Amino acid sequence: MKELLDKEQVLMAYYAQYYKGATFDEVKALDGRLAEGIGKERYEKAMKELQDEGLVIGIEEAEKRNGEGAPAPMATNEGMLYINDTLNLQSDAVEEHQLDYLENNLETSGLQLTLEPVKSYIHEAIQSEADEEPNANRP
Repeated sequence: MKELLDKEQVLMAYYAQYYKGATFDEVKALDGRLAEGIGKERYEKAMKELQDEGLVIGIEEAEKRNGEGAPAPMATNEGMLYINDTLNLQSDAVEEHQLDYLENNLETSGLQLTLEPVKSYIHEAIQSEADEEPNANRP
């Protein structure tokens, strides 16, 4: 199994949050949850790398954008495409099934999530969607 880098795992949590749909308060809560669970220094290092690469906007920028229309997700378009490429997901897949594709790919890809807060959040996001639409046709 191939372990994903910290920054890739953090980005994947924000990818899942994007498809789950999140308010700014939920984005902020995930930011705090990951910082606490991973360790502030390790999390900040991963976020700095992601920001430097243009894959996330960071909590400060999300806070600035709060109230300017739709909630600002942490992952940028480039960040979303990065996860699609990393997991070999179809970027044109139906959005309401994207978390199902994420779940299926994580199970079959051989990629390993080693950061427990990321792993548990992604599982919660996938489970939340399944609970909301239990009878939807799953891909």
